[in-house]
This record gives sequence, C-alpha cells and structure tokens, in this order.
Amino acid sequence: MEKVKSIKEIARLAGVSTATVSRVINQNGRFSKETEERVRRIIRQTDYVPNMSAKGLRTNRTRVVGLVVPDITNPHFSSLVLKLEMNFFERGYSCLICNTNESEKLERKHIHTLSAQNVSGIVLISGTRNYTELGDLPVIYVDRPSRSQNNNGVMIESDNEEGGYLATKELLDAGCRHPLILKCLSSDTNQISRYSGFQRALAERNIVEDANLYVDLPEVSSEKARDAVTWLLKQNFHFDGIMCTTDTIAAGALIALREHGLSVPEDVLVTGFDDSQLAVCCGPGITSVHQDVSKMAQLATELLLEMICGRTPQQTYYQLPVHLSIRASTKR
Repeated sequence: MEKVKSIKEIARLAGVSTATVSRVINQNGRFSKETEERVRRIIRQTDYVPNMSAKGLRTNRTRVVGLVVPDITNPHFSSLVLKLEMNFFERGYSCLICNTNESEKLERKHIHTLSAQNVSGIVLISGTRNYTELGDLPVIYVDRPSRSQNNNGVMIESDNEEGGYLATKELLDAGCRHPLILKCLSSDTNQISRYSGFQRALAERNIVEDANLYVDLPEVSSEKARDAVTWLLKQNFHFDGIMCTTDTIAAGALIALREHGLSVPEDVLVTGFDDSQLAVCCGPGITSVHQDVSKMAQLATELLLEMICGRTPQQTYYQLPVHLSIRASTKR
C-alpha cells in the first residue's frame, strides 16, 4: 500500500469511521479486537505516522514515552527496549530512550528531564524507583524490583529465584560438585533472588557453599568476570562449574577459562541468565535461563497505555515464569 497522511484515509481503507481509528490509536473507547487488528495492519502497511505535535497541543500531553534503561549495550536490555519501542510506535507513541550506565545520579537526572518534557508515561528499569517528583505520572517498573518501600505504579519481573535454582540444578545434575557463583551489583534485588535460587539448589543436594567461590562483581561486565575467574584460577581455587547471573558475565568467564587452557564443558560447566544472543554465539553455546522479553514488553506497553488513559490496572505486580535453554556448556 502507498503511504497515507491522514486518519480519514486509514478509516476508508479499514472500512470504519475516523472516530474508530482515533480510538484504536489512542487506546481509548470501545472497539472490537478484529477492528483493532485491521486498523493496526493498515497503519503498518501504509507507514502512517500520527501527528504528535498537533495531538500534544490539543491534549497537553506529548504522546511520548520515556524508557529508562541501565545499560543499553547489555543484550537483554537492548532487546527489551527494542520491543518496547516497536510496541509503542505501533500505538502512535514515540520513545525517549535514556541510558543511565547503572548510575543512580544519572538516572535521577533523566527522570527530571522526562518529567519536564511532559511525557505521557515512563517505563523504568531500575532498582531505585523512589521518585516522588513523578507524582501521578503513569510508570511501569520492569525487570528489577525496588529497593524502596514506597512506590506507585506497576511492577513486571521474571521469577529470578526460580531461574537461579534451575541454572544451578542443571550444573549439579551434570556432575558439578564445586560450583562458583558470579553475580553482580550486590544490592540489586533480582541478583539477590538469583543467588537465593543458587543456595536452594545446593541445599537440596546437601552441598556446603564455599565462601571462596562466591564473587560479587561491581558491574555487569564481561571484563570484570574474566578478571575474577582469572584471579581464582591463579590462586588455585578449585571449581568445576560456574553459575553466572547474566549472559554477559558468562561470556567473560568463558574467555578466562579458554585463556587458561580449560574447556567448556569438559573441564568446567557454565550457565548464564537472560538467554540473549550472547548465550547462542559464545563458545560452545551457553545454557541460560530464558526470560520472556516479548511478554514483558507486551505487558508493559498494554498496562502503561491503560494508565495513560486513566484506567487502573487490575494487578500491580506481575511475575513471569522462566525456563532453561540447554546448550553445550552443560553437556558432558
């Protein structure tokens, strides 16, 4: 189809009224699922882009959503942000992507900027989340539970504790008896949950955790993980498996093992977390905990649009199930 420039043309092609097209774009009012799918299909096929400036003048809202992400280079976060951006664009919203580089100071500056720009809502991937200046602005918190006790908005996260358990159980089932855990960001609650899953799996097998084989990295970094594993090997600490709380960390661990002449999985078993492209491409392929990024992005989009339209979501907390994607790094 040729590119169209107005709602009237979209309405004509879809066989509905302009008011119906407007309701679908704004997610406001009544329309059938079939009508919504037909209108959105035509919008995609014709590359129609709503006039955001005109809408902002009429509604005093910019039809822009802020996406605050801790590290856009992290494959898990970049995949999540990409899906969010595509979802919001299909519904007539632009996105401002704000990278915090895991800095609370920079994150707060981004929050101030987004508030000043009168965005319609924010998707916030953060462990801080205690921003009273947001007031009644619709906010969806994704991936990371809060360290604050006083929060409004909706939280969406994976079952991190179960993920840590599944990854560690896979190591133990494959014969590992001296597991090393590489986690990061000591106060980050999803990292703590993954560590709790690690401990639960050890307790089931009556394996005593070795304090020397617990490493808490200061950042999510393959370089820091490589350095940590290198140091442990030089100190002659014995481990036959590594449970990594992100795929980025697992990639760094693989590099260190390879540099010291160790093979995965023959000498050391390795698991990651996120099931990102890194897990598919690195080394022999890394067994990794799969997070449903598509579902996470879909939920965040739908719930934020509900809140923007003045509706109160039925739930304020969603925990998505995880599963293990098994690859060569745990197959002996």
